[in-house]
Amino acid sequence: MSSSIQTFFSYGFRPFFSFAALFAGVSILVWVAEFTGMAGSGGELDALTWHAHEMMFGYLAGVVAGFTLTAVANWTGRPPVSGALLVLLFLLWLAGRIAMALALTGYLALAPAVLIDILFIPAFAATFAREVIAGGNKRNLVVVAAVSVFGLANILFCLNALALFDNDYWIRLGLGTVAVLIALIGGRIIPAFTKNWLAARGLARQMPEMDLIDKAALALTVLGALLWTVLPDAPMTALALVLAGAGLALRLSRWQGLKTLREPLIGALHLAYALLATSLVLIGLSVWQPSLVPSSSGLHLLSAGAIGLMTCVVMTRALLGHTGRPLTSSPLTATALLLIAGGALLRATAPWMPGFYVSLVGVSGALWSLGFLLFAGYFAPMVLRSRIS
Repeated sequence: MSSSIQTFFSYGFRPFFSFAALFAGVSILVWVAEFTGMAGSGGELDALTWHAHEMMFGYLAGVVAGFTLTAVANWTGRPPVSGALLVLLFLLWLAGRIAMALALTGYLALAPAVLIDILFIPAFAATFAREVIAGGNKRNLVVVAAVSVFGLANILFCLNALALFDNDYWIRLGLGTVAVLIALIGGRIIPAFTKNWLAARGLARQMPEMDLIDKAALALTVLGALLWTVLPDAPMTALALVLAGAGLALRLSRWQGLKTLREPLIGALHLAYALLATSLVLIGLSVWQPSLVPSSSGLHLLSAGAIGLMTCVVMTRALLGHTGRPLTSSPLTATALLLIAGGALLRATAPWMPGFYVSLVGVSGALWSLGFLLFAGYFAPMVLRSRIS
């Protein structure tokens, strides 16, 4: 195995971040072509279901794997997951993406496609759980649990696709689980990164400790996600989601985000958390008044906005930090973040302007895709090279 390949499979972030970003950019262009009528699929899997599934269990699962398999080494003090095991996990992820694409185009039946796709998350979750348990890292067992629930959502998709269990729980369970993960992990890293950035510029300020506000906001987010999964039309679901969004916004207001606008890698984290809070409020309002608030606005503010922006920032910081580069944005990474945020906001706005809906979806998808393709191209050389310091 060449030194570049050995380096590529030395840490989880290298293969998973680079290919997940490339996949995000390309797959959105495929979806836009399908949606606007420029291309057709012809397989057993319809384009909308493929798009929703692949953004969650393709792109996002890859990012979560890259992040956790890299971070768990720091959390536990154990060697990173690397070599043959990492190669196997990456190939399982890649096989799932190929299988689902073949099911979309009609070159593979849906049943074998979903059976191939379903292999990755359990294998990755088991590897991650083993590392956490072996390292005695009890604090992050909650992350193991969240990843396991995310895998359950994909199993529900598989059962639905194979007509073994008619359900639409999978998409809400998947998105709700990731919303909880962002609320939890974002609540750890955003104040910490902000404090460090301010301190480096002589603007040190104390960040609030975990208190009743934080715990209540997280509890409401978990409750809202659970109710949304099983009772998507209930008034109590609407109330829980709106309160959860308000609680997360209150948390965010205490982290001094306005002082970080000069550094996109910090400011974008605050924006992503704000989009998370706003998306929960919008989803809650759409449950309460579906005729006034389009459900897709909140869904895309959560998926393309909060999830897309948060994952891109986290990937950027991890790639820069683990390859020995300063944790500051370049003009290109700042542009990529701006394109992703702009595309997400435009996509969330589109349902409010029905006369321009198709055009806005097309433009928003192109912007979002370009952001991820810029990201993938910028970091491609770095993931093949050893750490520079």
